[in-house]
Amino acid sequence: MNFSESFYISLRNLRTNKVRSFLTMLGIIIGVMSIVLLISIISGTQSKIEGEINSMGSNVLQLVPGNADEMHGPPGAGFTVNKLKLSHVELLEGKSSYGIKACPVFLTMGTTVKYKRKSRNTTVVAGTGSSFPYVRNWNVAEGLYFRDEDVKASRKVCAVGDTIVRDLYGGSNPIGKDIYVNGKKLLIIGVTEKKGKTFGQDSDDILALPITTAQEILGASTINQILIKVPDPKNTVKAMNEIKRQMLTQMDKEDFSLNSQSELLKTFGSFAAILNVLMGCVASISLFVGGIGIMNIMLVTVKERTREIGIRKAVGAKFGDILVQFVAEAVFLAVIGGLIGIVLAVAIISAANPLQKVFLDSVVVP
Repeated sequence: MNFSESFYISLRNLRTNKVRSFLTMLGIIIGVMSIVLLISIISGTQSKIEGEINSMGSNVLQLVPGNADEMHGPPGAGFTVNKLKLSHVELLEGKSSYGIKACPVFLTMGTTVKYKRKSRNTTVVAGTGSSFPYVRNWNVAEGLYFRDEDVKASRKVCAVGDTIVRDLYGGSNPIGKDIYVNGKKLLIIGVTEKKGKTFGQDSDDILALPITTAQEILGASTINQILIKVPDPKNTVKAMNEIKRQMLTQMDKEDFSLNSQSELLKTFGSFAAILNVLMGCVASISLFVGGIGIMNIMLVTVKERTREIGIRKAVGAKFGDILVQFVAEAVFLAVIGGLIGIVLAVAIISAANPLQKVFLDSVVVP
C-alpha cells in the first residue's frame, strides 16, 4: 500500500466518524490556540511597555521619596513622610560632575479646570520646573513653556495638552486665554505636543504650570519626584552614585529611591521571562492533554477495527501498512486540529485588537 492510498483511507475513516474526530481534535485546537494567543498577548504587552519606557530615554533617572527595599514595594509607595524639596534640585544640579539637569515634579489628579462654562475633572495638573520639556523629551507644539523666571516668581502661567484644547476650547488656539485651576486664574502660554496614551493615562489631558505656582494653588510644600537627565548616557551609573551620595548628605538615611529606565526595563524583562515560562507550561500541558486524547481514541479505534485489521492481513496487508494507516489518522487529527487552532487564534486576535489596545492603555507603571 502506497502513501496516497493510506492518505485516502485515513481521510475516509475520519470523515466517517466526524463527531469523534472533532472531539479528539478539540484538545489540540485549544492547546494551539492558547499558545498563539498567549504569545501574541505577552509580546504585544512587552513591546508596548518597553516602548513607553524607552521613550523617556535610558539616561533619565527618577528620584522618588521612600526606600523600596525597606517597604518591599514599588518606589514611592507606602512612604509616610515626603522629604523631597526644591532645595534638593538646586543641590543636585549645583554639585553634579556630569552636567545633569534636574526637574522637580508635583502631580495631582482629579483637579477641576474651567474655562467659561466648561470644566474637566480628570485633568492631571503637573507642577514642574522649566526644564521639563528637555528632561521628559516632551516639547511644546505651540507657544512657549514657562521659564526659570516664571518659576521663581510663581507666575500664573501654564501650558496645556491637546485634550484640554479640544474639550474646553473647541480645538481653537488657546494661547493668551485664561483657564481656572482651583478657582485661580492662569494664562495659557503654550500647548504641549500630542503624546496619546501612556501607561493608561491620557498624556494630552494635562495642565503644566510652574511648580512654585502649583504649590501655592494646591497648598503643597513638597514634590512627588525629581526627574534627572544625564547628558551623556555613558555616565548614567556614575551620576546615580553621585546623586545618592549628595542626597545622603541631606537625609539621615536613604529615605529615597533612585531608578533608571534601564533598571525598569531589566525588571520588566525578568517578569516577562517568568511569565513566558509559566504560560508556556500551561499551553504545553494543554497540548499534552490533547495528545493523550488522540492516543486514547486511536487505541479505542484499533480495538473497534480488529475485524477490519484481520481481513486486511488475510488479503496480504503487511503490519507496516496497517501501522502507517493508523499513524496517518493520528497525524491528520493533530495537523487539522493545529490548523483550526491557529485560524481561531488569528480570528480572535483580529477581533480583540481594540480590546487589547484598551488593556495596554490601562497598564500603569510607576
